[in-house]
Amino acid sequence: MPLLQKLSLVVFIGLLCPFVLLSLSDVTMIDFGQYESRIQSDYGALKDTGEPHYNDGSPPFVPEPSIMFISNWIIDLRSSGSRISNIVKGQCVAVESKENNQTVMGVRINFPKTRQNDRAIIRPQFPFHAYDRQGNFTNLSNGVAANVGVIKDVSVWVKGRNYPYDFAARFVDNQNKTQEFFFGNLLFDNWRKLTWINPNYIESIRHRVIERKPMYPKDLPYYIFSSFVVYRDMAQIGGDFIFYVKDVSMSYDLHAATIIDPDINDEAVWRIIQERSLKTMEREHREYGERMYDLETQQKLMQQLKGSE
Repeated sequence: MPLLQKLSLVVFIGLLCPFVLLSLSDVTMIDFGQYESRIQSDYGALKDTGEPHYNDGSPPFVPEPSIMFISNWIIDLRSSGSRISNIVKGQCVAVESKENNQTVMGVRINFPKTRQNDRAIIRPQFPFHAYDRQGNFTNLSNGVAANVGVIKDVSVWVKGRNYPYDFAARFVDNQNKTQEFFFGNLLFDNWRKLTWINPNYIESIRHRVIERKPMYPKDLPYYIFSSFVVYRDMAQIGGDFIFYVKDVSMSYDLHAATIIDPDINDEAVWRIIQERSLKTMEREHREYGERMYDLETQQKLMQQLKGSE
């Protein structure tokens, strides 16, 4: 076959089956060594411009970046037997790891000592924004992964303290569906990389089913980090439990070859995603006062409890 015909055939196959030409992407969802500095810069794009965006004419309110810092992450203890003392002892702190030479997130959970099943959810105060005010992706590799096709695996570096509790992470996709990735238990000491592997991932491209899906103004598929989850079985001991997390990463096939079309930037023309993202921010920011009140109440209770010990 002449060389020109061969090249034409390759281009033709690439146009029919764009996934054939895509490669596997390895991204960091959150690296706690860079997390807070990234929050400072990424949230700068969300600052109030003074322009009234809300329907009632009020200006948009954006929380201070510090509300997303590690020390302000929340531990939701979902247990019928939990008491105020269990809740206020839950805490997230930024810790320096000498072995990793970086900041990691330390987590303290105080499970009830009664015999029952427990679940603790560790999450930031607000969900990470996938878009900024201009409709561009933001918080990439700091809570958000964009252009996600088929997920191959999800990994987390965690330092355990020989507790048999089970550990998982939850992500939310662009359709607002939550997916949980289960890593197993924390019955080990020191650092260990735990990995969830997609059992349905097909390595060979020739064996995959090619799907054509609508593009703009549909959201390019993305995942947002939602929370860590710790499960305690009723047969396991309660009380204080400590562990540390260094980072979370994910490997996946790219959904599209590029995020922005080099020919025509659809969003620059139509601003549909920008309008949608502003509505989402409005809804989230209106909850800021309630969440700040909850945080301040929790901090006061924790101080009172420590003072009474």
